[in-house]
Amino acid sequence: MVKHLQIIITGKVDNTGFRLFSFRGASVLNINGEVRQCKGKICIEAEGEESRLISFTEWCKKGTPESSIETFIIKEKKVIGYNGFSIL
Repeated sequence: MVKHLQIIITGKVDNTGFRLFSFRGASVLNINGEVRQCKGKICIEAEGEESRLISFTEWCKKGTPESSIETFIIKEKKVIGYNGFSIL
C-alpha cells in the first residue's frame, strides 16, 4: 500500500548536498515525491510502499558528511500521486 510522508529536517542542512543526497536515496528505493529547501530546513514529500519509506527515512537520517541534523519530523499525509522524484 502506497503511503505519503512529509519529512522536515532541521540543523546544518543548507549547502551540504542534502537535497541531492535525498534524491539519490529516492532513486535507489523507488520513492516518488520532491525535496526542497524551505527557510533553513529541508522539506521532503515522499510516496511509496511502507517498507521502502522506512528505508528512505533511515537513509535521510544518515545525512551527508557535511550535514548535522537537529530535528527529524515525520508526518503521514494524504497520497498525492507523485510521478518521479524532483529537487525543487
